[in-house]
Amino acid sequence: MAIIGIDLGTTYSAIAVLDDIGNPEVLSSLDDSRVTPSVVYISANNKIIVGNKAKSAGIGDPNRVIKAVKKEMAYDDKVFDVNKGMFVQGNQDLKNTYSPAFISACILKELKNYTQDVKKVVVTVPALFSDAAKKATQDAANDAGLEVLELIHEPTAAVLHYSNIPGVNLSGNILVFDLGGGTFDVTIANVQGKKINIITSRGDTNLGGTDFDKEIFNLLSEKYKKEKGNSLDKKNGQYFEVAEKIKRILSVKEHASEVIDGPSGPLKIKITRDEYLKSIDSYLDRIKMLLDDCLDNEERKLQPNEISETLLVGGSSRTPIITELVTKKMGKAPVKGVNVDEAVASGAALYAGLLSKDELNAAQKDSIENIELQDITNFYLGTSALRLNNATQKYETYNSIIIPRDTKLPCSETKDYYTTYDGQERINIKVTSSATNEENIDFVDVIGEYALDLPPDTPADGRIDTTYAYDTSGIMHCETVHVSSGNTNGTDIIIKGTSSTKSNNDDNPFLNFDDDD
Repeated sequence: MAIIGIDLGTTYSAIAVLDDIGNPEVLSSLDDSRVTPSVVYISANNKIIVGNKAKSAGIGDPNRVIKAVKKEMAYDDKVFDVNKGMFVQGNQDLKNTYSPAFISACILKELKNYTQDVKKVVVTVPALFSDAAKKATQDAANDAGLEVLELIHEPTAAVLHYSNIPGVNLSGNILVFDLGGGTFDVTIANVQGKKINIITSRGDTNLGGTDFDKEIFNLLSEKYKKEKGNSLDKKNGQYFEVAEKIKRILSVKEHASEVIDGPSGPLKIKITRDEYLKSIDSYLDRIKMLLDDCLDNEERKLQPNEISETLLVGGSSRTPIITELVTKKMGKAPVKGVNVDEAVASGAALYAGLLSKDELNAAQKDSIENIELQDITNFYLGTSALRLNNATQKYETYNSIIIPRDTKLPCSETKDYYTTYDGQERINIKVTSSATNEENIDFVDVIGEYALDLPPDTPADGRIDTTYAYDTSGIMHCETVHVSSGNTNGTDIIIKGTSSTKSNNDDNPFLNFDDDD
């Protein structure tokens, strides 16, 4: 059975296998391409085409071409409507609509065909992918006939690959700058040879090279309208291919000119580098802010001179403006020691090998023998609770953090709470996740629920211990105990592994106990 890693990307995807001597090898498609466009075309008779052929098939029928589905994976209430040519709020039962998980499954099935005997895989996701997005990714893999050994974060996979390149011997803090087509991650890891200790990660799942392309398209549309009186159709994928071409040209030249065949006839349009940079200025500011936030993390405040190397990953990191931004911020140029399009898939294949040691041959076992990976929590994990507002003398609901972000795995944290009134019969526990240290319950995700029954006539101020134990496989066991009676209940939340649980966010009351802080 092949040991497989898959990078399911926004604009391009790749599949890698651990070869017979334990080196990751990115596989080529039937047309000899090592990366596959994450594009799906669904014809009127439901024929599904993926990759470069999908882009070609959709030239005359753009409404049926689906791109950048990864940006929609967190939204289980959205579907792609081929009648409108876009993602809409809806229901997959509607005719001619397709869920993000279904579309991603089409891409995974295509990649699966590049080799034989593919069953178990490691699939990569952005470091800050939400629980819902991870679950949708897992569902897509299941629909494609794949068993996911585990999900691994993209920058973690990249540094795993980089540290295992023959002749590379890393020592110190490595910053992984991963700018893909639709997502941005920045991760700091302490690496000593093949021992990788993840320190922290930050990211934005809605920031990537496709956003840069959209800004160039907007410039083209504005200039076309000024001259011709009509705007360009944003559903026409050919315009975005021109925008991507202009982006590449502006990486090496001060201006780019292209003939745009718009609704009112052709027009030659010129865009300067200054216009382009001004249009993406807000995205660059966001990247700088996330870099600063990553360095100024809870685990250890780091200065740029404490970073040994900055590793660029992701196709959109090629643009010179990114190299300039990183060089200015970090005080030295980033290294380009890996193929930015293939590093993540290669790292996923190595991780698949680590999780499949019993199925490896002797040479494969030797190649990964010294690899050690220490991961962290990328979100704050907590629960909804009640606390007394001293000003109003009323109880208010808030989000109480139990496991802080960047906590080393495995970990176990217990927090004490208390019942709030005499005769309380039940406690409804909601498990929460948030990217920031957020107390407002309206701004966190509920990723699981369970209830604890209390004995009759339980008095107020009875202590309730809630423990979250998060292991290295990504499973968090949540347990709540009523100390005086010993009544116990809990649930397992699989945060980054082979499945996930998600609350339906119903109207049950929040957890009725008070914090002891």
